[in-house]
Order: sequence, then C-alpha cells, then structure tokens
Amino acid sequence: MTTINRKYIRQILILFASSVLLTGVLTGFKWISEQDDDKVQIVMFGDSITKGGDWIALLGRGDVKTSGFPGFTTSHLVWLLKENVIDLKPRVCFLEGGINDIGVGIPLDRTKSNYRTLIDGLLEHQIIPVVQSILYQRDNPESKIQVDSMNSYLKAYCQSKGVYYLDINAKLSSSTGLKAQYTIDGTHINQDAYEIWAAEIKNLLDSRLKY
Repeated sequence: MTTINRKYIRQILILFASSVLLTGVLTGFKWISEQDDDKVQIVMFGDSITKGGDWIALLGRGDVKTSGFPGFTTSHLVWLLKENVIDLKPRVCFLEGGINDIGVGIPLDRTKSNYRTLIDGLLEHQIIPVVQSILYQRDNPESKIQVDSMNSYLKAYCQSKGVYYLDINAKLSSSTGLKAQYTIDGTHINQDAYEIWAAEIKNLLDSRLKY
C-alpha cells in the first residue's frame, strides 16, 4: 500500500468518526440507549446533575428515561428536546439545567429564553413539564446570586403557565449554597442528595400528578 493510499484511508476514517460523533451530539446520543422507548412515560431531561441519578431505581418504576448530558447548557437542551423528549411522547418531563450556562458566562436573558422555549415546546405537545430549581453550588456567592435570579424567574414563569415548579434547593441547601454533606465536588451531588430529590419527585407524582 502506498503512502498516499494510507493517508487517504486515514482521512476517510477520521471523517467517518467525526460524522458519527456529530450525529450522536445532534441526536442526543439516543443511539446508545438500550431502553424500550415505547414504554417511556417520564423523561428526566437535563445536564450532568440529571445524568448522575439512577432514576429507574430512585423512583422505583420502569417507565423512566434519563436524558442527561454532561457539560450541556440550556441552548443544547433546546436543540435536543425533540429527539430526546417530544418524540418519545412521555406524559411528564422533569427539566433541570442552567448551572453550566452560569459557569460559562451565558447571559441570564438567554437562559430564560431557552427555558421558555423548553416549557412552551412541551406544553405544545401535551407533555407535562416539571421545572426543577437550578441547584446552588457549594460556597459560590457569585453563582448563587445568578441562580437565585434564574429560579425567581422560573418560579414566576411557571406560575403564569400553570406549570409545576419543584424547589430542590429547599431540601439540599442552606443560606450559603449546596450543603457539604450532599455534594461530591461543590457542584455535583451524591446518592443521599439524589434520594432526597427523588422523594420530592415521587411525592409530586403521587399527590398532584396522580401518576
């Protein structure tokens, strides 16, 4: 095999690998899921904080799909909403995200706009949105100010739309932010925190959504 041919083959392989990765990003990596999407009634949709929970076990039910994407902002979630939520036709979608927006300096107005798009898109397709508070970080006053601003906006917008808002910070945080006993690195949460979070979700499902 000549050097030219080997170089040509390497270029083809690189282009193929890149196209596969791009397809995965654009489709939310749905192709790696082994779950039967026909049975999905609840979608947990968000960033790495959502991804970190074993929601089937935490909620004790088999009709839950976790669509969590580490490092993704709410802009990414808008792009992935159709493939990873709407096309599955679930009854309920639990939304979580926004701390990555704050971390990379995305203006709050854009994050607010993205949330409106997510919420309105779910309502348009008769999917019940449940917006969950953006979690505080541990001992990060500047981030907390922005999280408070976003959560105040989200709570008000949910009220205006008749949408459920679940305040997870009330259970996991203090006046200075995420409690030390619930975080593994100052941002991401541990199993104890997930169990408290799941209890709040199960209470909402049982008492208000009756599902």
